Amino acid sequence: MSNPIKREYDKLSLTKDIVERENIVYQFQTTGFLDRNDAINKITALQITDIELAVATKAKQAASGSVNLYQVDDNLIITNIQFQIDFLKAKLAKLELEYKENG
Repeated sequence: MSNPIKREYDKLSLTKDIVERENIVYQFQTTGFLDRNDAINKITALQITDIELAVATKAKQAASGSVNLYQVDDNLIITNIQFQIDFLKAKLAKLELEYKENG
């Protein structure tokens, strides 16, 4: 039996993480400004708290190489943020699909 309160919390948490990251990307695309510390903190914090994302990130790094985010250009930071957005959206879609299937 699923817990609807936990499911709703998970959904809201994923949505919040997506919106925060989309705002970073939007600000960068429209103004060229990137708060590097905020973006890097969001990237690393989620990698620590979301085991599925951590595994996906490790797999991506194995294929493309690992980098120190504090030493890369803004575009690569945005690429990492976008990777997280795409991952979180997929995770949210999966959660919503499970909700529809299980009621």
